[in-house]
Amino acid sequence: MFRLEAHQLLYVYTGLGVAIVLIGAMLHGISRIRRERAALRDVVKCGMCAFQFRNVKGLVHPRCPNCASLVEQKEQSRL
Repeated sequence: MFRLEAHQLLYVYTGLGVAIVLIGAMLHGISRIRRERAALRDVVKCGMCAFQFRNVKGLVHPRCPNCASLVEQKEQSRL
């Protein structure tokens, strides 16, 4: 077994705790980005009136509910 003094044991436990927190923060960030991308997947922006709506039917060219023009579905910017 390893022989550790009290101050070395403190460093090991602190390092393990920090590592666990950092890994948890990274996993949370990855899952948050996935949720945001999934939420924006169906969103379409009309080129005529700039109205944003959800394409729930999955049509290639949905009609804008605001101005009734046909809208080409493009990938939305994440900014």
